[in-house]
Amino acid sequence: MIFLSKKNLFLAFIPLFLLTFLVSNSMNDDTLSGKVIIVDAGHGGVDSGANRPGILEKDINLAVAILVKNNLEHHQAKVILSRTVDSDLSDDCDNQLIQGRWRRDLAARVELVEEHQADLFISIHANVSPSPKSQGAEVFYAAQSSQSKLLADQLQKALNALKKATRKATKADYFVLRRNTVPTALIELGYLTNPKEKELLLDPHYQYELSDAIVQGILNYYMNNPS
Repeated sequence: MIFLSKKNLFLAFIPLFLLTFLVSNSMNDDTLSGKVIIVDAGHGGVDSGANRPGILEKDINLAVAILVKNNLEHHQAKVILSRTVDSDLSDDCDNQLIQGRWRRDLAARVELVEEHQADLFISIHANVSPSPKSQGAEVFYAAQSSQSKLLADQLQKALNALKKATRKATKADYFVLRRNTVPTALIELGYLTNPKEKELLLDPHYQYELSDAIVQGILNYYMNNPS
């Protein structure tokens, strides 16, 4: 007869999937240790982003960005949010040669990388389309940056898992992508013009699932590209 200690008896009743989750988390806990990550909540202040009646993109971006920050800090990363409230960053731009509120706002976001000696830059947005059928998260990267492509690929794979999608990360020429000097990805969380996806984007539980997928993508990037 085999006798189990109290500890072993407890472990015997823990489902295998839960044990896998706990072990996996403990292994990942130091993957991001020492990494400085900028999490950019797109738009803000006078720039409300892509909207629909009663829904402001800037609010969704910030809600998810805060969740991403909290999750990344659980993995020992140092996280800098581009904004923590409903404001733009135009007054924070250090380059006096840049004119115009919108351009200065974008430049200030990129300046955060040098100010904090960041390792990664993640910009969070939500999308709209003329077609109500458009749906799904999309990740963009600058064509000239091979590391940004690797980062975007991992983020896209993790976000695809939420809806069993097969989308691939896409090249783009957005300001924060082409001007950043560290691996950078811009994420469109989904479409406000798709009725079902709009409701999901407003759902705190789904926002958490999005944030969790984003963090998993970042973890996968570092685990697959340790250098």
